[in-house]
Amino acid sequence: MVYVVDLDDTLVLTKNLNNDAYNFALEQNGQRRIKTNNRLTRENFGETASKKLITEKQNYFTQKWLKYRVVVNEEILKILQNQDKENCYLWTSADKNRAEYILKELDLYKYFNKVIYDDKKDLNISLKRLKDTTKSNVFLIYEDNGDMLNKKIKLVKKTKNKEFNVKEYFFVI
Repeated sequence: MVYVVDLDDTLVLTKNLNNDAYNFALEQNGQRRIKTNNRLTRENFGETASKKLITEKQNYFTQKWLKYRVVVNEEILKILQNQDKENCYLWTSADKNRAEYILKELDLYKYFNKVIYDDKKDLNISLKRLKDTTKSNVFLIYEDNGDMLNKKIKLVKKTKNKEFNVKEYFFVI
């Protein structure tokens, strides 16, 4: 069995900093801030998400506030610490440069055999990628946004605390 952990808002709480970074970039580009309780993503901006906007957002996120505003999920870290690193994978749809920066700055690489970058838009493709990369057909997946997973994978438990709302899924291919 392998352990598969999502990055944003599962392993590390990034929503607030992410939204602040987008709003900073919007203001720098003469646009209005967006107030929401949901996570802002590139999809929120469609074609208006210019390369400059995204670059300014990523720079704000990584260079100014990361160490002070990102919270690590200690419960997930405890699970990972009790596993062989060879059986632990990070699975994320995050921007590769931002994800690598988070992992480096917070010293999280040491918990994972490999990072799997995936857009997580098609469950069948994503599960095939997980199987091909991990060489396993048995998964315990930790994810905060299980909309895609709920269609096909059994929810084992929900872990909700003050900061995180993580779901644990067990899946055999």
